[in-house]
Amino acid sequence: MNPSDRYEVVVQGKPQGPFSLDELRAMKLRPTDFVKPVGHPEFKELREIETLSKALNIAHQSTQPQYFASMDMRLLSTAIDYFFAFCGYAVLAAIYLGGTANTPTRIPTLLMGLALVPIFKFVACVILEGSRKQASFGKILIGVKVTDEQGKPIGYGKAATRNLAKLVGVITLGIGFLSGFFDRRQQCLHDKIAGTLVIKDRLI
Repeated sequence: MNPSDRYEVVVQGKPQGPFSLDELRAMKLRPTDFVKPVGHPEFKELREIETLSKALNIAHQSTQPQYFASMDMRLLSTAIDYFFAFCGYAVLAAIYLGGTANTPTRIPTLLMGLALVPIFKFVACVILEGSRKQASFGKILIGVKVTDEQGKPIGYGKAATRNLAKLVGVITLGIGFLSGFFDRRQQCLHDKIAGTLVIKDRLI
């Protein structure tokens, strides 16, 4: 944490600030007051932000995720991810068409090349969900991210496990995905296998 950082605080239900660290000290905030560094996407309880709570002499206390992405949000993010993956394939297809003569094999080759779309999506999801972003392109655009069951980043290994486990949903003819509708935390089968959650920003 940089002493020059600025913070916003929810006061009487409304975000106020930005405030400096010294100004926060003077405000005598409670552990349950909502705070966020300027530029961050969501407010958190002060006690949840380890470095800031320590600077303000407040006991740090992690909180389990409470706000989960609904299935329609997850479906939308998946559709966006496939769109970006298809765009990547379209670029390669254009390069291929520009470099080949008009032969009978062009159309079959392009059709077989469509198999690259889910591969592109898989690679992008593993890289992005395992990164500090914690979210694929689609999840970033709709404001959700992937965490472990304690709300922490999952890393590349767990991201790979999560996305490989989606094959179980395909093998079960979609039942593995639909199971998320009946789960309190909206966990699909691949999330349960990998020990992950898809969470959204707090409603504040």
